[in-house]
Amino acid sequence: MGCRPWFSGLRRIGPRALVLLGLAFASVVWAKPAPEPIVISKPMGQTETRLPCNRGGSPFCELRLYQVMVGTFVDGTPDHDPVGGYGPGPHTGDIKGVIQALDQIKAMGFNAVWLTPIFDSAAGSPQYRHSGEKVVNPRLDGTGYYPRDYFKVDPQYGTAQDVRDLIAAAKQRDLKIIFDGVFGHHKGNPTPSPSGLIPAASKRTSDYFGSPKTYPGEVVDFANPKSLAFYDEVARYWIDVYGIDGWRLDQAYQVPNRPMARLVKSIEEASKDQGKLGYVVGEIWGTADRIRASLGTNEEPALPNAFDFPTRYALVQVLATGEDGTKGKPATTLQDGWAMGAHASYPDHAILNLMLGNHDLVRFGDLIQRAGKGEPSSESYWARHRLAFTFMAGWSGPITTYYGEEVGAEVAGFSMRLAQNCGEVQKCDDHIARNIVKLPGINAKNTDVLPKALALRDYLTELLALRKVSPALYAGSRTHLYSDQHLYVDLKALGAEKFVFVMNVSDLPQTIRLAKSALSNEDLREARLMIGDIKVQETDLGLDIDLPPLSSGIVRIQTSGAAARP
Repeated sequence: MGCRPWFSGLRRIGPRALVLLGLAFASVVWAKPAPEPIVISKPMGQTETRLPCNRGGSPFCELRLYQVMVGTFVDGTPDHDPVGGYGPGPHTGDIKGVIQALDQIKAMGFNAVWLTPIFDSAAGSPQYRHSGEKVVNPRLDGTGYYPRDYFKVDPQYGTAQDVRDLIAAAKQRDLKIIFDGVFGHHKGNPTPSPSGLIPAASKRTSDYFGSPKTYPGEVVDFANPKSLAFYDEVARYWIDVYGIDGWRLDQAYQVPNRPMARLVKSIEEASKDQGKLGYVVGEIWGTADRIRASLGTNEEPALPNAFDFPTRYALVQVLATGEDGTKGKPATTLQDGWAMGAHASYPDHAILNLMLGNHDLVRFGDLIQRAGKGEPSSESYWARHRLAFTFMAGWSGPITTYYGEEVGAEVAGFSMRLAQNCGEVQKCDDHIARNIVKLPGINAKNTDVLPKALALRDYLTELLALRKVSPALYAGSRTHLYSDQHLYVDLKALGAEKFVFVMNVSDLPQTIRLAKSALSNEDLREARLMIGDIKVQETDLGLDIDLPPLSSGIVRIQTSGAAARP
C-alpha cells in the first residue's frame, strides 16, 4: 500500500475551513521570527561616580523644575498684559497666572518653578544702545530679557505684592521659586541700585557680536568692579527681600569666571542666611567645550551648574530631529564625546540640568513632525514623548520641563522651519515655543485636550513620583551597559538601590538578555518593572527584557546583598 499524500484529507474539509487553514498556514510560513536576544554580559562603559549627582552629593540633584515664560503662560488677571512679545502668543500672561497654576504644578510632581525675567523693562521706552541710538521695540520689551530697573517688578506682569503672594503660595506647597537673572546685558540707561550703583558698559565691539549699532542695549563690563557690586546687590535683594530660592543666569558666558565665582559665593551666603536653596544654573548655549570653559576648573571653580544643551540635542536627534535638521541618529549618539561623554571632562563640581525644550527652542512635538516621525493623531508622536520623559527620569541631576510638554504641546500649523519673513508671521524657530497652551487644571478643562495628552501627563506624573522617592535615579552612579542603533541601557545605583533603564528607539521589537555579570557580582533576587511598556522576566541567567517598538522602562533590581524593599 502506497503512502497517502498529507493534503489528501483536504478533500473532506469545507471551503470556509479550507480558507481558514490556508490563512493559518500562511501566517506560520510568513510570520517574522522573534528577534534573537542581544546578550549583554558586561557593561560597555565605566561607572561614573565623580560628579556630585553621580554620588548623591548635592540637594540640587533632586530638582524637578517646571519652566514658564510668564508673558505666554497663564492670563491670571486683565489688569496686567505684556505690551508685546516674540512668538505666536497671545502675550497675556502674568504673575497671578503663575500663582493659579501652582496646585497643578505641584500635583504633577514638580518641586521648583523657573520664571522668565520679571524685572521692569520700562516697556515702550527706547533702548539706549551703546552706539548712542535710541530704538523702541515693544516685542523685545515683552520678553523681559532686556531690563532697565532690576529692583522693580515690571507692571506688565504684576506688582511687588504679586511676587510676595507667589513666594508665599509656593512655600505653602513646598515649591521653590527660581528667578531668571539677566546679569550680562540690559536695555541701557539702567536704574541705579538702592545703594546708588550702576553697572559699567563694555566698550569691546566683540561683546556686541561685532555690531554695537544693532545690539538692543548694552553689554556689562565686569572688568569694572562696580559691575560685580551692582549685580551682587541685585542677586541678594531678591533673596533677602522676597525669598527666592535661586537664579537661572541668562547668557551666563557674559559673566567672566572670576566675577561669576564671587557672585555664586555671595548668592550661597545670602541663601544660607535666609534658609533658601541658593541654586544657580547658567545658560551656556553651545558645545561641551564652551560649557566646560564657564564651569571653571577644580582649582578655580566658576559656574556650578549648567544646562546640558549638548545632551538635549543628542536626545532630539535620536528621537526626532534637531532644529538644524540632524535626525535619525543612533541611540549610541547619547554616549558620544560631545554629548554625555563630555561629562568625563567636566570639573568635579559640575551639575548638569537636562531639558527637552525651553522658550528659545522648537517644541518637541513640532520636532517630531518635522522629522516625519508622527503627528498628534498617531501613536508614534506620544510614544516619542514618553521615551524622552523616561530618559530624563533616570538623569543624574536636575531636570527641567517647559510648560506644555506634559501634554505633548505643538504649535498648530507649524513644524517646518520658515526660510523667509518668519518674524513677520511670528514663526521663527527661536521663539515659536512662546505660545499659550491649553493646560487642564490650570487654564483649561480635561475635555479641551486629546485623551492621549491627558495620558501623557499622567505618565509624566508617575515618572516624577518614582524619581522623587528614588535617589538612585536622580543622584546615583551611572553605568552604561549597552547601546546600538536602536537600544540604550543604563544601570543607576546608590547604595543598595539599583535601577535599570532601557529604551528601544526603533519601529521594530527588540529583546535583551541582561546577564547577571552585567549587573552585579551578586545573585539577582528580584526584578520589578516600576514603569514602562516593556516585559521583564527573571531567568537563571539574568533578565530577559522584551521591548515593543518605541518603548522604554525602568526596572528596579534586588541582589543578594541588598535588603528587600516594599
